[in-house]
Formats: sequence, structure tokens, C-alpha cells
Amino acid sequence: MERYNLPVGGIEITIGRKDTNKLDEVHAITSSAEVRAQQNQQNTRFETNPYKPARSRSPILSATTQEPETQSSKPIKNKKRSLKNTTTRYVLSRSLVVAAVLMALGNIPVHSTVLLSEPSNDGSLADEAQTAVLRAAKNTEPLELPTVTETYAGYEMEALPSASHGEWTFYPIVAGTTIEEVLAELNVSTDLASLSDDPENAKILSNLQTGNKVFIQVSDEAVKQIIYATGKRTAYIISQQDDKYVGRWDNEVFEEQQNRVAFTVHNPFHYEANKAGLPISITRQLSKVFKDDIDFRQISIGDQVSVIFEDFYYQSERIFSQNILAAEFNHKGESFQRIRFQLGSGKTRYLRPDEETELKQVAFNRLPLQGAGRLSSGFGSRVHPVFGFRRMHAGTDFAAPYGTPIYATGDGTVQYVGRKGGYGKVIELSHGEGISTLYGHMSDYQKGLASGDSVKRGDVIGYVGSTGTSTGNHVHYEFKINGEPQDPMTVALPEKGVLSPAEMQDFKEYARNLTSQLVRLRETASIERNVRREFGG
Repeated sequence: MERYNLPVGGIEITIGRKDTNKLDEVHAITSSAEVRAQQNQQNTRFETNPYKPARSRSPILSATTQEPETQSSKPIKNKKRSLKNTTTRYVLSRSLVVAAVLMALGNIPVHSTVLLSEPSNDGSLADEAQTAVLRAAKNTEPLELPTVTETYAGYEMEALPSASHGEWTFYPIVAGTTIEEVLAELNVSTDLASLSDDPENAKILSNLQTGNKVFIQVSDEAVKQIIYATGKRTAYIISQQDDKYVGRWDNEVFEEQQNRVAFTVHNPFHYEANKAGLPISITRQLSKVFKDDIDFRQISIGDQVSVIFEDFYYQSERIFSQNILAAEFNHKGESFQRIRFQLGSGKTRYLRPDEETELKQVAFNRLPLQGAGRLSSGFGSRVHPVFGFRRMHAGTDFAAPYGTPIYATGDGTVQYVGRKGGYGKVIELSHGEGISTLYGHMSDYQKGLASGDSVKRGDVIGYVGSTGTSTGNHVHYEFKINGEPQDPMTVALPEKGVLSPAEMQDFKEYARNLTSQLVRLRETASIERNVRREFGG
């Protein structure tokens, strides 16, 4: 067995031979002094007893000679020497291969003195091989890897500030939006001059395009980062680097997503929404979207919610959640759906995709009262209750308790407020296209209401009373077209187009895709509910 003894920090390798009888006779010596001492010791032992059989200096020949060397043993001696040289060359060749592999893999220095057998005069091959190995090890140099530096906009780019430090604010870019107005609203110490020191930054910030989005990160009353998003993944990012604001275009660290969350209510609604991963801003929007459909104080166990909403991520961190795009609320077995849609006017509404009346609805209510009152006198010829003779009744009377609120039946402008003969206290509204309405016998007007004011359908304009020619508390309601009275209960009410025909077609196609996603989310919530039931959750 041969041993290669390497210096500290190297690797020791042991190579064994099958024909070795005494392993302790072959050693790897790392000191030339130790080699000479071992040689002298063995030579002395042989010269002291010339007639005692010498232990073979080659393990292979130790079993073939037991007598002192004679003239007849010369062929055997030559054979021994030849076999010894062959063995030496074999081991040396394998050693060189091992040393070369070690140097290639780990740049490991190899410089050891190896004694395979007792030194002889024909060991020059071993000396030369050893010298070559030492020379190769000496010339080995450590590998130096280059460093890589990225530069953007003329500056060396450091690591981006963390997305989780500070507050993020979102600004949709509309016509006329300027970065100066945004900074003023944020009330930060950072001024436009410092942000615009980089010419490319100045170019971007001075030309914000309508429809794009701006996200601003503020920490310690200073701007840390600005994201000017022009697409779902494309954004110009301005970040603070060594007291400078450096900008670059990027399509990897920012992303706009449509996130989807579905859950079943088993605990308080806000708790379940938060556990499902719904941001608090989206949870609040849900209560507004379904305010006309669901009383959120009466949420029931087993109700199912599916929501699709806009989510914005930066450096894999959620920085803002904006709008609900579509939502479904299954409450006590009844399903309600709402789809967000932007009208041509720029306004947005949450429309029901399954109801035509939501898309094109009437512009007026039939009644000026809500949930109160009764029809006490209809439209047409009748006997006047005060004067006792028949005359035309140009409107409809609704009896109600004193002080009951009276509502505008449609959008319009206040044309007259005051007393008007037998009508008592009256308000007249003009609705355009020749349509007007009148509300009489009021006890009082809505405080502050005056001629020329605009009102919306459903606004309170006054209160039930019995002023003028009247026999009890009620409201007299008239509906006129081009000055001609019409029966408020039967007149064909004009429709107010929520959507134009083209918008309606676009909405139906848009809603079809989102409603199919809501269905899949509903199924997800159902599976989750069934799993809970099965495992007693």
C-alpha cells in the first residue's frame, strides 16, 4: 500500500496493492532526513548478518528467495529488478493521474516526497515525476472571478429600497394631473427639482399620460420610490440611491394582477375575509357594492363570497389593491352579482349582468313617497272634496302622516319654491325634454332648497302637510309633459339610458367572461365548505 502524504490543508490518499504482504514496509516519507535514516538502518541490518536470509526489499520477491545471493541467482536478481521497475512505473503513473485530478478539481497544492521501496540507483524516473508534480503545484494560481455591476441612467445601481418600508399611495392619471399636485397632496419634503435631477426622470414626470398609474412610496415624510406604470408589467421606476433619484424602465419587479378570492362565512364576515387573503380596502368595497342587496349586519353562516379585484405587486410585495372588478354574494340561498363597468362619460357603475332594467332603466319613480302613504285620490274627473262639484283632478293624492319626507321622482332642477293658491306650499321641478313635476300641500321644504338648485332622483325636497285647499295630510303629485297633465300611475315613463347600445354590447361581452369566473370561484367555495363539513371544521 502506498500513501501520499500532503501538507496541512491537502488530502491524503492511500493506494493499496493486492500482492503486498507486509504493509508496514512501504511508507510515504515527507522528510529526506527520515528517508536516509531508514536506509541506513536497513543497510546495517543486512551487513551485520551476511549469512542470515535477508527480508526481501520488494514484497513481490519476498516469497521467491530465502538464501544469500550466489552466481546462479543472477538471473533471478535481474528479474526482480525488472519487476521492481515495472511496479514503480505503474504506481507512479497512477499517482500522476490522481495528482492531476486533484489539481484540476480544487487547485490543491501537491508536493510530497514518496518512497515506494528502498532507494536504488535506477529511481531517476520517480525523481523526475516528483519534480514535475512539484513544479506544476508551484505554478498553480488561485482562480479570480470577475464582479458584475449593473448601471442604469448613468449611475451604478444599488439594491432597490424595500417595498415594505413606508406607505404607498396610488394616483390614477387623468387629464391635467401633474406631479407637482401629487407631491403637494402628499405633503412631503421631497421637491420636484431633486426628482428631476436626472434628465430622463424630468422627461417622464413632466409628461404623465392619461390612463397610466402612479404609485409613490413615502417614508419619514420623503419620497423613497415612484412607480409610473404604463402597462401590467412595464413601469418606469425612480428610486432613491445615495441621496440621488435614479430612474430606469423595468418589466420584472412590478406587476398588475387580477386576484381572485372565494370563501364561505363560518365566523364574523371581516374575520373570514381577512383569513381568505382579502385586503381590508376590498372588504369595505364589498359592503358598498351590495348595500342595496344585503344587510351586512345579518350575514348568515354558510353565505358564500366570490371576488375578483385589482392587485398591484412590487418586488413580490402587495403595495396596493384598487377596485373590485366583479363580485358575487350568495346570501341565504339567493345569489347577487355585480360587475364594474366604466361608462362613456367616465363614470363607473356596478351593474347586474342578468337584469336588462339595470342597463336601461326608467328615469322616474311612480311615487313621491317611500314605504309610506296610500292612494287617497286618483287622476281624472272627480267631485271636489271641498267645493262639492265635479272638476278635473290633474294629479294623484297620497295620504301620509304629517312630516313624512317627500322625494323627487327624477333628476331635475328646482323651478319654483313657495306658495301657490290652493296647492299651499309647493315645489315644481323641471326635468328637461318638456317634463315637469309638482308636489303640493307640503308642511315645509327641505332646508336650504332654492330655485335653480339641482336635485337627484330620491332626494328629499319637502314634507307632507295640509296647506292650501286640503282636508288632511297628504301630498298632491303631478306629472306633466309639455304642460299637459298625465296620470302619474299609468304614463309611459321615459327611460334613462345607463348604457348606449354600443356600450351595452361591450358590457355583455365583458360581463360574460367575469361571470364565468365567478361561477368557478363559487364552486371553489362550495368544495371548501363541503370539506369543512366532512372533517368537522
